[in-house]
Amino acid sequence: MGTAVSPVPEAPVTAPTRSEVLSLGQRFAFSAQGFFGACMGLMVAVYLGKFYIDVMLLPAGLYAITVAAGRALDAITDPMMGHISDHTRSRWGRRKPWIFAGVLGWGVTCYLMLTPARGASVELVMWWFTLTYLGHFIFQTMASVPRNALGAELTLDTTQRVRLYGMLAFFVAPGTVVAAAMPGVLSNGFGLRDEHRQMALLGVVYVAGYVVMNMWMLRRLRERREFMGRGETPFVPGVRRALRNRPFRIMFISQVVTAIPVAIPATLVPFFVQYVLKVPENERMKWTSILIVTYLMAGFLALPLWIALAQRWGKLRVWLINGFVGVSGSTLVFFAGEGDQVMVALLWCYVGVQSQIWLVLSGSMHADVIDYDELHTGKRREAQFSALWGIIPKFTMIPGAAIPLAVLGGVGYVPNEPDQAPEVLLTLRIIFALVPAFFNLIGFAIMWFYPLSEENHRKIREGVGAHAAGRDALDPITGAILPPPGRRAVPEDTAWFLDVFSRRELRAYAERGRAPLMSVVGWCAFSCGLCVAAVFFAVTRIPGFDSDPGPLPALSIVVAGLSLTALFFHALRLRPAMRLRSEPVERELVQRHLAALA
Repeated sequence: MGTAVSPVPEAPVTAPTRSEVLSLGQRFAFSAQGFFGACMGLMVAVYLGKFYIDVMLLPAGLYAITVAAGRALDAITDPMMGHISDHTRSRWGRRKPWIFAGVLGWGVTCYLMLTPARGASVELVMWWFTLTYLGHFIFQTMASVPRNALGAELTLDTTQRVRLYGMLAFFVAPGTVVAAAMPGVLSNGFGLRDEHRQMALLGVVYVAGYVVMNMWMLRRLRERREFMGRGETPFVPGVRRALRNRPFRIMFISQVVTAIPVAIPATLVPFFVQYVLKVPENERMKWTSILIVTYLMAGFLALPLWIALAQRWGKLRVWLINGFVGVSGSTLVFFAGEGDQVMVALLWCYVGVQSQIWLVLSGSMHADVIDYDELHTGKRREAQFSALWGIIPKFTMIPGAAIPLAVLGGVGYVPNEPDQAPEVLLTLRIIFALVPAFFNLIGFAIMWFYPLSEENHRKIREGVGAHAAGRDALDPITGAILPPPGRRAVPEDTAWFLDVFSRRELRAYAERGRAPLMSVVGWCAFSCGLCVAAVFFAVTRIPGFDSDPGPLPALSIVVAGLSLTALFFHALRLRPAMRLRSEPVERELVQRHLAALA
């Protein structure tokens, strides 16, 4: 046959019909919810682990397994939510219905997660934490992926994007500072030392504020109606085309690497304060709060400077400068020891100056990358790209969020024991300081090759406008001339269909006429087998609810989650593979498609 199956509906490509300048009220409405979201995010990242391990007496290895499972589930549901949101058509838009439902569900599950029953058995605590933690991640995905997509499409101007995400950072930064300080304030300022009551009180305040601010955002902001229907692309080809986007690929790989240690300092700072700095018991909460607040306040105060420099020097240069600050400061923390609280606070102040600018840089640069995809595909896939930013990095965040606690348990960590073994202390210092520095250095080196400058972005928007007028456009990164999507060598519906398959599979088909059905079946079988084996290994390595299973079960959950994601991806290729076998595409068209990819 001359063309393939499952044609992609081609909505007309039109230039923006409204001003790209966002008012102060629009930026405020989008950003205000970030304050309470950051409060809850820091609560979960910093205080939840120690609460469940030392107060609810849940073994660290079991806690790590649930965290790993939550992260794995989150990474699987993200791309699904992105695909669903881009394909949604409703009178309220393609983002708002999902944000509304996700915010309400997230609020309920978060509050329940923070209020386990006092004196419950370890088994009951484990089930309560598992169900509420997984529910919290499901609803968080339902809200955050469409909301991130909404932010990316509010304006197409790169300077306006810096201002939008700059205001979001101005809400997120004080939110993290407040959340870091509140346990200490409640304990020392108001005498509320009961950690159960602390968690319940803060949960009520943060959840209520988050729900109200998100509802206001939904009422205040309008979606771009001209983008409705322009994100409707098949899932698998959409992923392949995103990975062929060079700026996306470089940022994606860098983000995968730097996401590995991102949760380590937040997770381990209470342990570092207690066991490495050996702060007296009555001052531990105070110094934990001081270190976190110092780190976050430094980033908050430095934000105006970094935003001004990003607009003057460019986002990439500011990205690289901040990467150097993070790597050097984190390395120096390794040499801290007993009584060095002030030294660590000064180092965290130095490292902290770069803590908040990443939201501004990554948010605005991600949006620029989506524009580059529009130049190549004619589509607006904000939600799918927003989901893809998170899928693998969220898997790689599992080691930072879960494995360190499991490793400490594996080398002999004893809850609430004042004198830990020397190997526990050395392991804690290495994981806390050197591991983040190592991975951030690799991510810094990868971003050196990022090609999308502000000047290139301007040319990309000009190219999109040329395509809208039916003219060829220049790709400023590769120098290639791109005809509009509807006038290329391979019809668009056929090209999207062929992108279901890898280049190797397409070459085999073009050369020998061999349909890739068996290849797809093989990948499905391999992914399924690996997932089952990893789950079986994890289950059989858990001795019981009263014992610490160590880090291996949590690591096997990571493998199972990756395998399940791969199975989902390849299962979506089965039907197209069967269709290609029964209704072949002309091999000349396949060769043209391969030539275009080359």
